[in-house]
Amino acid sequence: MELRYAELAQILLKAISRGTLPVGTTLPSEVEMARQYNVSRTTVRSALSVLEGLGLVSRRRRAGTRIEASEPPRTYARSLTNIGDLVQYATETERHVRAIQEIVCDEHLAAALACRPGQRWLQIQMTRISPAEPSRPICWTDIYLEPAIGEVVRGQALNGTGLICDIVSSTCGRFVARVEQTIRAVKLETGMATALSVAPDSAGLEITRRYIDPAGIAFQITVSTHPADRFSYHLSLEHTVPT
Repeated sequence: MELRYAELAQILLKAISRGTLPVGTTLPSEVEMARQYNVSRTTVRSALSVLEGLGLVSRRRRAGTRIEASEPPRTYARSLTNIGDLVQYATETERHVRAIQEIVCDEHLAAALACRPGQRWLQIQMTRISPAEPSRPICWTDIYLEPAIGEVVRGQALNGTGLICDIVSSTCGRFVARVEQTIRAVKLETGMATALSVAPDSAGLEITRRYIDPAGIAFQITVSTHPADRFSYHLSLEHTVPT
């Protein structure tokens, strides 16, 4: 269950993203907001701290809380770009949705997604296709969304381009505070290998990303599997002298 300040932060995020609370306006005082939303002043202060951390509001003593932006800057995009051009895949390739279904995690899947057994998700199965090479899909991706979010975005998540998390942000007001990513080597099982036009049991790279909101809750998890010849990982390390 979400903490009360996180619930309030989500309410304010949606109002800001939809323009109900326009950029440039000043929010009511903490006391007035506590009365309006029937919460404590501490809860209001914590919710505003979340918005401030996302770059949506500025808070100055005696000047109040001013709305500075309708959505947070993509501070995580640079990290994704540095690890395999994942953002480029999303914006310059097409997603071809194969199936959408609600699932319940068994122990094996729960361990893979770092969630609890029995947790429900809306699963979207798809491939990423480059228009230049439609016969060589870039990857197979399983997307797991909170069911309530999934029902809202499933129509917009069908074939197209772009990041699913951007659709979630624009429609549900759930913004990404950070992305946790794990990469491991795998063998491609028969069904996935066939969809990716490679031999069964061939080598692949599996990338799991957990999209975390400001309250620390993973509302979206993606597991993308790339054939070995269609993905590369580049990491640059610099030597620094201790001071």
